[in-house]
Amino acid sequence: MLKHNAVEEKNIRKKSIDHSNVIQHLNEGIVVLQGDRVIYANNSFCRIMECDMYETLDKKFTDFFPTAERKAIQSEYKTVLKTQKKSNSHEFLISSSSKTIHVELTMSFLELKEAPLVLATVTDITAKYERIDKIRKLNDRLESILHSMHDVVISFSAKDGSIISINPAAELLFGIPIRQLSNINEDRLFDHVHPDDRENVQKYYYSLRELEFNELEYRIIRSDGKIRWVLDEGYIVYCKSSKLQRIDHMIRDITEQKMAIRNLHKSERKYKDFFHKTKDMAFRVSPDGVFLDINDAGIDLLGLPNRKTSLQSNVYNFVEHTTTISEIMSELNSKGHISNKYVTLKSTLGKRIEVDITARAQKNELGETIHYEGIASNITQALENQRNRVLRNTAAGMCHYLNSHLMQISSAQSGIEEEILELDEKILNAGNIEEINKIWITNRDTLNGYTQDINSAYKKINEITRAFNSAFLKYREESYLDKTILDIFNTYRKNDID
Repeated sequence: MLKHNAVEEKNIRKKSIDHSNVIQHLNEGIVVLQGDRVIYANNSFCRIMECDMYETLDKKFTDFFPTAERKAIQSEYKTVLKTQKKSNSHEFLISSSSKTIHVELTMSFLELKEAPLVLATVTDITAKYERIDKIRKLNDRLESILHSMHDVVISFSAKDGSIISINPAAELLFGIPIRQLSNINEDRLFDHVHPDDRENVQKYYYSLRELEFNELEYRIIRSDGKIRWVLDEGYIVYCKSSKLQRIDHMIRDITEQKMAIRNLHKSERKYKDFFHKTKDMAFRVSPDGVFLDINDAGIDLLGLPNRKTSLQSNVYNFVEHTTTISEIMSELNSKGHISNKYVTLKSTLGKRIEVDITARAQKNELGETIHYEGIASNITQALENQRNRVLRNTAAGMCHYLNSHLMQISSAQSGIEEEILELDEKILNAGNIEEINKIWITNRDTLNGYTQDINSAYKKINEITRAFNSAFLKYREESYLDKTILDIFNTYRKNDID
């Protein structure tokens, strides 16, 4: 009895529901067709189709769709009536004066005794298409990026290790057509790995499922037999349900980078060997002049006790003339390098050292000076030898020049002596005073000539002596130049012309 009352109450509630009101509030467009004409349409259908309710009724249903689609819709309508089965969904593009939309159409048979009816449902799926189009464009853009990349990107299925996708860069790296690479799986990719690295690569690939991310450097062998170094970065990609979906690998060719690093290490070793083995002073100083590095030869040259003390010292404290180092720093900062610059240093023991400096300024990407580095060659002995050689040549030339004038004096002196002896003999043989005066007047001019020769030679010797003293009084006060010697020889030539 109670059960019967409950069923009766449920039926009463069903009858009290206004189904037409429910249908009017649906977002989908609902249409009832009889004889392929509209006999009922809800508000959503009128909104989607941009039509008035009164214009819709009794209108041919296919007229709401593009001409090209009407024949297929009419055929589908007849099939539903005949088979009394629900049709497949069909998508159409409908354009109006104000917009273009995508709609989805399905038709179902309504079982009524009075007349055969068809229920058509029209759904606006424009938003769905916009999302699909956005995803498609995004996919095209990502695919374009992948295809333009120089790095190889491979996606493996987490289920069976097959390749899901691979970009064209793989063809250049492995030297194998992309169509062949697309058909291989994870295990067959190991065939292209160098035999000495294959075991490590296999462990790396299989461990990714636990580690989720890892990377490894290894070698591959191209189809032409060439060996390339690669950096392989692998990571797990999960789907929305947090289940393992695929394993992605980005493989970068680092052969050139490896070679560059190897060559850099070789260069660094050669530089360090040269730096520490050269007998010249090799150094690196900060922009403020503090030693950042100095070799043993430099430590000995400056008279420093040890390396620790050297790295706490400033190069400016060893420069004898601050103006010289200022000129060098100015040229270094403007040109970036200097060569064959003479500088006088003074060691901690007070010893003066003349050096030839070649250096350069090391700068960063912003053009700021990081440090200065260079070589200082000790040329103290070489310059001393040069001075001595020039002095010997000068002394020899001066001796020859002085000897010439001394010979002139000696010759004049001998001439005077001979003239005096001859004069004495003539005077002794003279008979009277008048004859003696005549003899004297005759020989006086000859004696005056000899006196003038002596006076001329004396003046030349005196000028040379003064020039020599003037040049070498400054010998220890300035850098030795050939100009001082040239001044002396110019004096020689001037006197010879005179």
